[in-house]
Amino acid sequence: MMKRLFSATVLLVSILALVLSGCAGPATITVASSEPAPGTTEHVPGITQESTGATSRPPQPVAGAHDLMADVQAVAWPAEPEALPVGWTDASSRFSALLFQTSAANPGNFMISPPSVYLALAMTLNGADSTTRDAMLETLAAQGLTVTDINHAARSWITSLNRASEKTTVSITNSIWFDQNFVPFQPFLQANADYFNAAAQKLDFKDPQTLDIINGWVSEATNGRIEQIINQIRPDAVMFLINAIYFLADWEIPFEKADTRSQAFLAPDGEVEVDFMHRTGAMKFYQLEGATGIGLPYADDRFAFFAVLPAADTDARAWLSGQDPALLFDEVAAGLRQDPLVVDLALPKFESRYEDSLINELSQMGMGLAFQPDQADFTQMINSHEKIIYIGEVKHKSFVRVDEKGTEAAAATSVEMRVTSIPYSEHQIVFDRPFVYGIMDLATGLPLFTGVLEKPEPAS
Repeated sequence: MMKRLFSATVLLVSILALVLSGCAGPATITVASSEPAPGTTEHVPGITQESTGATSRPPQPVAGAHDLMADVQAVAWPAEPEALPVGWTDASSRFSALLFQTSAANPGNFMISPPSVYLALAMTLNGADSTTRDAMLETLAAQGLTVTDINHAARSWITSLNRASEKTTVSITNSIWFDQNFVPFQPFLQANADYFNAAAQKLDFKDPQTLDIINGWVSEATNGRIEQIINQIRPDAVMFLINAIYFLADWEIPFEKADTRSQAFLAPDGEVEVDFMHRTGAMKFYQLEGATGIGLPYADDRFAFFAVLPAADTDARAWLSGQDPALLFDEVAAGLRQDPLVVDLALPKFESRYEDSLINELSQMGMGLAFQPDQADFTQMINSHEKIIYIGEVKHKSFVRVDEKGTEAAAATSVEMRVTSIPYSEHQIVFDRPFVYGIMDLATGLPLFTGVLEKPEPAS
């Protein structure tokens, strides 16, 4: 069961700025997760190699698209992160924990990237108005924080996190895709250029190649780990707001491959044999209520991997649901700031992919109004200010791999905006069992051929 908690928490390290050092007395812990996967490391394209400072990827032109940002003069981004608004860090941590807990209702392995979801929704927030804006603010922020506060915080966060060095890459990219017949409100574009460095492209949503263009951008932004975020463009879709995050880092102290060996992992449906990495040495070792945690630093000590193992008689999901979302990640961060101990660690190699629609989760978190066609107010997105747009889908995909060398993780979040004036049929029929068929002469109403297909044979 701990494999679920592992897979769910890897990308959340991107919100923890941690320094891990020192050593102390002995302790022992064995941790488990999913199936083994060999590790490779690749450089993410489009990132300037620098050891410090922001490396925000500039918006890139897309073949076949009209660049809506061509006439938008974005403000210069600060070289260093700006001060975060008071209360924003606590609000973001609570959002992350609550989204984590709510997503845990899904069965099996799962992993989410709260920063990816947060930034995609924050871009969308700039087009919201009235009660829709208030509902989104309630979900994303603390009381008293404004849209401007969230914009400034997002820019500072992106500036702080975007970096590339020999052994660590963190890349955060944003884009907005409009249908060619949609006329966006210029201040909406301006805000997303100023605070999210977002590319904005106009395409023909009826052109089949548009799907490939958008997914191609996502694939490049995630170094090929998320190859597709959108599987169809509905007739009522007018906009996609997309965030992509890519993380690649080597351990500060790699695991020795010679110490990797197969052993049993107790999955919910029985024991499975997986490869476990082993290491004895100084690392963070801490206690939470009903659980024990470890922390492993990466070569860039801004980031750390953490894992939390509930007590033997406690289900990981049950433990997670019992945590206070306002405190969960604060307590983990506090554990990772403690002096290290000498630990005998067994950690499985694993690779996991996950995808989910976040409509239910975000509705439970308080922004259900944004998904209601007859109530949502996104009049600040459209130049005519008509109240005809709502969020039709929030799609999230993630990838993670943990091996002897380090960790690779990627996530993408797509917010699909739809118009209420175009009917769309939800009916579907799939002929995946025996059926009757025929060829009709419409002039006479008589069949030329008729039959039953019970078992299809390949066409010659």
